[in-house]
Amino acid sequence: MTGPSRPAILRQVSITACIVGLATATVYFLAMWKGAPIPQWMPMLIAMIGGYEFVQWAQSLWLKRAGR
Repeated sequence: MTGPSRPAILRQVSITACIVGLATATVYFLAMWKGAPIPQWMPMLIAMIGGYEFVQWAQSLWLKRAGR
C-alpha cells in the first residue's frame, strides 16, 4: 500500500492554509469592524499564510514554465 504523492500532500496543505487564512482574515476584519481588541499576532499570521500561498503559486508557475 502506497501513500499519497508529494504533489497531493502539498495540494492538501495549500487548501488547508487557504481555508485557515480566509477564516483568520474574516475574524480579523470582523473584530476591526466591531471595535474589538485584535491580537498583535493576527495580522502577521495572515501575512505568513498569504506569503506561503504566494510562494506555492509562483513555484507552480515556474515549474510549468520549466516543463517539469
